Amino acid sequence: MKKVIFYMLFLMSAMTVSAQNVVIDGSTNKANALVRLFVYDDMLSCEMTEICSTRSDNKGKFHLETDLPDITLARIAVNLESVDMLLNTRSSYKVKIEIPENNDEVSYFERQESVITMLDADDDGLYYQFTMTENIINEFILNNFNQLYRGRRVALLDSLDSNIERKLGTVNFDFVKDYIRYKKGVIMLALTGDGGKKVMNEYFLDNDILYSQPAYMDLFKETFTDYFLQRKFEPSEFMYAFASGYDNFVSYLKKDDFLANNDSLFELIFIWNLRRMYYENPSEKKIVNSYLDIMKSKTMVPRHKTIINDIQAGLNRLAYDTDAPSFSLRDAVGGMFKLSDHKDKMILLQFVSRVSQMSEYQFERLSELESRWKDTVRVVTIATNNSFEDYKTLFKEKGYNWTLLNMGDDILLWEKYQIKTCPEYVIIKTQNKIGMAPAPSPEQYLDYHIRRIYGYH
Repeated sequence: MKKVIFYMLFLMSAMTVSAQNVVIDGSTNKANALVRLFVYDDMLSCEMTEICSTRSDNKGKFHLETDLPDITLARIAVNLESVDMLLNTRSSYKVKIEIPENNDEVSYFERQESVITMLDADDDGLYYQFTMTENIINEFILNNFNQLYRGRRVALLDSLDSNIERKLGTVNFDFVKDYIRYKKGVIMLALTGDGGKKVMNEYFLDNDILYSQPAYMDLFKETFTDYFLQRKFEPSEFMYAFASGYDNFVSYLKKDDFLANNDSLFELIFIWNLRRMYYENPSEKKIVNSYLDIMKSKTMVPRHKTIINDIQAGLNRLAYDTDAPSFSLRDAVGGMFKLSDHKDKMILLQFVSRVSQMSEYQFERLSELESRWKDTVRVVTIATNNSFEDYKTLFKEKGYNWTLLNMGDDILLWEKYQIKTCPEYVIIKTQNKIGMAPAPSPEQYLDYHIRRIYGYH
């Protein structure tokens, strides 16, 4: 909520200078769908803020309108599928978004992606120059792969600028110029064998931090992820300093010349590497969170406060012992099931869409487990609105007697629980706290994890 308020205040302050209206008229193959517009808070955490929403009509047409203070990478979500696009201020766009019909049994990583087609862009040519630049750079890498990555011919990068100028003409936007520059940096990082020193000095030393530039942040992540390890800090000294308190740890890190001489960049590297340590060293999560809190209180860079908040939001989303997203849904007999009314025992949520051989197989295994758990664990199946009646029939035919809920119009419940494919499972501890999200399927050691988490009570 604070993030939304901050963003709206930022927009209002920008609007007092000049109204910068952005209009998107679109069509999609999904009629009566929820259509939302998000902007990226920054390209490091990649957290997003929803700034406006609407619904497509019965022909799939929709209209979005908002105010943006600057060139912004945005995301349009149609129901739970999404596409990215670059928006300019004081501009209008006509787009077509095609949402593929993916089979539920297909792996998440094999699912077809949604496609956006730009029909018209009245934005001074920004969208055209940006997408053409992407295509030219990708084509250049493909055509020169052997010479670049096997022959390590760094000099070839000079021809990329000539190639862009020949095919595109003069680049009119600093955003696109920066995109080209830092894309070249990503290539250079792969070609030089100096541990990234040349790239750090050329692309980061004494350069502005471009928080909203995707190519800058791509290069930042490639260069500085695992930086604490790359700089060959002695492991035992490093861990001793880490455990000795925030100030001691910062002083130890600043023995590294590059970190010592770049305060703002040091903070960003510090934040990003703490995020890595959070995931890689579970025993150090509390220290990592406390150091992020201290950095947030000490930093003089407002964007760093926002990034820390966003990173912590990501770290805590569906994390163990955090609050499970609440919901209230109708059951198979029309009664209301509220998660908050069931804090006395563990709950296994099962999210399903259409009935399939996979879901029927998992239901059989789940039925065996449910009979073993008895009153220890309450099983709750949440079916999409379109599949609910089919599951009612299945429950009746097979004699399944656990709770069946209709997700109805609450499609964002999938988003809240980060459901990628179905069936998918979430273990909720007593007091509605997350136990495991996602949890494995019944044939993949689900019972083991239920017992393990139950043992923590």
